[in-house]
Amino acid sequence: MQDFTEGNIAKQFIRFSTPIMLGNVLMSFHGIINMIWVGRLLGHKAVAAVSASLPIIMLMPAILIGMGMSTNILIAQAFGRKDTGLLRKILANSFFTSILCCLFISIIALALRRQLLEWVHVPKEIQDMALSYLTIIMATLVFSFFLNWMNSTLNGLGDSVTVLKILSLLTFFNIIYVPVLISGVGPLPPLGVAGAACGTALAAVTTGIVGYIYLVRRNPYINMQTWDFRPDWYIIRQVFAIGVPASLQMLVISVAGVIIISLVNRYGTDVTAAFGISMQIDMLAMIPFMSIGMAATTISGQNLGAQKIDRVYETLRVSIFFGLVVALVCTTVLAFFSYDIGGIFLKESVEKARVLAVIRDYYRWMAFIYPCFAVTFAVQGVLRSAGDTMALLALSFIAMIVLRIPLAYGLAGPAGFKQDGIWMAMFFSVALAVGFNWLYYKSGLWEKKVIFARKT
Repeated sequence: MQDFTEGNIAKQFIRFSTPIMLGNVLMSFHGIINMIWVGRLLGHKAVAAVSASLPIIMLMPAILIGMGMSTNILIAQAFGRKDTGLLRKILANSFFTSILCCLFISIIALALRRQLLEWVHVPKEIQDMALSYLTIIMATLVFSFFLNWMNSTLNGLGDSVTVLKILSLLTFFNIIYVPVLISGVGPLPPLGVAGAACGTALAAVTTGIVGYIYLVRRNPYINMQTWDFRPDWYIIRQVFAIGVPASLQMLVISVAGVIIISLVNRYGTDVTAAFGISMQIDMLAMIPFMSIGMAATTISGQNLGAQKIDRVYETLRVSIFFGLVVALVCTTVLAFFSYDIGGIFLKESVEKARVLAVIRDYYRWMAFIYPCFAVTFAVQGVLRSAGDTMALLALSFIAMIVLRIPLAYGLAGPAGFKQDGIWMAMFFSVALAVGFNWLYYKSGLWEKKVIFARKT
């Protein structure tokens, strides 16, 4: 655990964000590993089936991600406040509130899974594969939730090193389970696309058990026997007050993704496969920016709890600087090597060249989006640390729904750019969002949202 209310912020930022970044790289490898194994072992139609399921899979756990964010924020502020009793109340109340929400979401998702696939216009030739993948992921969502909650807690306490260890273990199990369950071994029959989902779920189960046993022995806060189980309705309200807007923000992003892929799917299986591969590449490239934002949230949150606002301003400056350095690298690599990177995901076939051509066109626009991410993720990390998730929800709605969707339909359809119009709309909406986020930060309204301040 680390206390960020004293010391050199730049050094603390590097020391804390580096394990977060490495952990997020490992986390993203799950989807990339699955996509590579599916593409290599089963072909491009199976890749399209998994790709068609991804926006729905991102849509369903959105509220759980928001709950994880609220846990991180509340714990960071309480830790900065130096209040151990409050920490133990937050742990118990956030955990049981979130797990009930998780079970509810799983039931709803399983009941509506066929309708959800029809909603995104999944081609009929891949519907059965997409359905099997989606069903297994949604049925085992609670195991992924537990890992997400545990990692959010550790990050709030400043312990990103242990998070890295847990995610390393998860990646290890994923690498073992996924290809075995796809292809089968011994008496175990090949499960195809469903095997990729089963492997991911089994890896989460194994990691959750091993990770909790490890933490109970090393972290005094994670052991459930030390929690304060008395319901605290103020904390529960704050979990929802922070978590619901954060969840709705994720929901807005996911809904926009669902709408975008439903539009992408109209241009054929090749374009769907190319977009799915590009999303996996983007998820990997965005990891540094997400990690910088996560680090900014924890460091700023602790300092807001300690009422040290100058250190919050310094955290933002440091975050933006490191983000822009990473953005330069991402833009350069994807502007020149997207065709070669995309080729890693596909086996040799007559369709491969067509899919890779779409990927190359995609990055003619999207390679230049990363400087925008550098500023936006840093600013949002600071705003989130204060618990001002309602403003982030409004800003995301404007960028993703008000701007992106009409632009995508207009440029792809009436303007005649087809799928290239979608990529153009995605770029323009993110570029405009930078200005909106910066203006809100400069307004200073977020500083009034701090939930817990240091006791006087």
